[in-house]
Amino acid sequence: MKKLELRALVAEYGDAVITYRSQNSKKLKYNVCTLDFSTHYIACKKSRAKETADTLLFFCWDTDSYRLLRPDSVTSVVPLSSILKN
Repeated sequence: MKKLELRALVAEYGDAVITYRSQNSKKLKYNVCTLDFSTHYIACKKSRAKETADTLLFFCWDTDSYRLLRPDSVTSVVPLSSILKN
C-alpha cells in the first residue's frame, strides 16, 4: 500500500484496524489506530517518533501509544465502526 493511500483511508475511517506484517518476525499483527491527534487524551501523550518518507505516525488505542507503521507492510485496513457495528 502507498503512504498517501493509507493516510486517506484512515482519515476517512477515523479509527481503523490496521493489519500489517512485522518486519522482524514476518508475522501478521494488528493495531487499532487513528490519525486524529486532536482529542485531549491523545494530545497529552508525548511522542519522540518522527514520521519519515516511508512511515506514517499513528496513535494506537490498543497499545495506548504512538506507532510508526510502514505502509508497504500493511495488508488490510478495516473501519473500526464496521467491526463495532455503529
